[in-house]
Amino acid sequence: MKKYLILGAVCAACSAANAGEFVYDYGLTAAGFYGYSDYDYADSYRAHYKHNHTPVLAEVRSSAGYRFDNDDELRLGLEAQVAGGKEIEDYNHGKWGENVYLTYDSERYGELTVGQVYNAAYQLAVGAPSVGLWRVNNSPVTDFIANPNWQRNNRVASYRTLNSTFLNTDADAPKLSYTTPEFYNTKAAFSYAPESYSAAGLVNRHSKYDNRSSYAAGLYNYSTVAGVEIESSLGYAYNRKNNQEASAGLSLYRKGWTLGGSYRKSWTDSHDYSLNERKADDVYRAEYFDGYRRGHAFNVGLGYEIGPFKTGLSYFAAYADKTDNKDKIVSWANRFAFNKYVAVYLIGAYADYKGNGKVEDNNRGYAAIAGLEITY
Repeated sequence: MKKYLILGAVCAACSAANAGEFVYDYGLTAAGFYGYSDYDYADSYRAHYKHNHTPVLAEVRSSAGYRFDNDDELRLGLEAQVAGGKEIEDYNHGKWGENVYLTYDSERYGELTVGQVYNAAYQLAVGAPSVGLWRVNNSPVTDFIANPNWQRNNRVASYRTLNSTFLNTDADAPKLSYTTPEFYNTKAAFSYAPESYSAAGLVNRHSKYDNRSSYAAGLYNYSTVAGVEIESSLGYAYNRKNNQEASAGLSLYRKGWTLGGSYRKSWTDSHDYSLNERKADDVYRAEYFDGYRRGHAFNVGLGYEIGPFKTGLSYFAAYADKTDNKDKIVSWANRFAFNKYVAVYLIGAYADYKGNGKVEDNNRGYAAIAGLEITY
């Protein structure tokens, strides 16, 4: 289906083509971190308790396309990610990931994208400010303080709580997405994914509902009041036979300071597959670990940026309904850019993960982290 959609978009754009020019762009980001972690539950989760961690990552971005005389653009985007040295393999992409997508962008008609992109609500969402590569949602802290509630590797995918306040259940599964032109500082977006399963998504690969469609809608607004720049967002997603989700976010900016936060709620109804309530230690019922389908998460953060320096203090929490599974993460991240190519990080973090009341399902600890980022 993806091939036919892309071909159709190309043909439609080419038929309307006037004289224009070919355009291309590319970029590379590479980063390495060193972190020292200290734990309170060292005997209960020993397999993941090394004090020293050195995760690395790299991402290559490229695009090529055609800009028409009216400034409309048709472009093909290619992205590739690779990661290594993770304490638990990166629950977002694993050791590697890729994104391929085709976009037609028009100031008059909006933006139409086909391919591996995050859904409409995710792309318009706002919340607590991140500091460069150090995100508040989908937090990299799990590379230093392993989270039993969020795991993805070659054999296991389990999420007992939400890992983001943005709607990322279907993640970068191939989809059709449309964003309207801006109207009174407001724009809306809609997306459809024929199959919601994605190697970057929350859907448990062992569960029976991983091959279902997903629909999402988002709304974004920008305004200025008394010198304060205000961004807000709303989102809704229907993951067929799985669950429904809603989100809201707000960000306030003034003179280098940013205060922001967001909230997400997920729920099921009688038309969805039932959540397996078997014991958490029943390894033969891996679908149990989809507790995120009924839960909520929120974040809040304060950031400040002046010249090449950016700092941010953030708090993230997630809870699964009718279980004891919950996560709390506090981060203080700092980034200093020497120039447009090189930046360094200094980060302090605390995480407290709890699952089902058993010590072996818990983890808690502190981490001190330094990093180097190279962008080209």
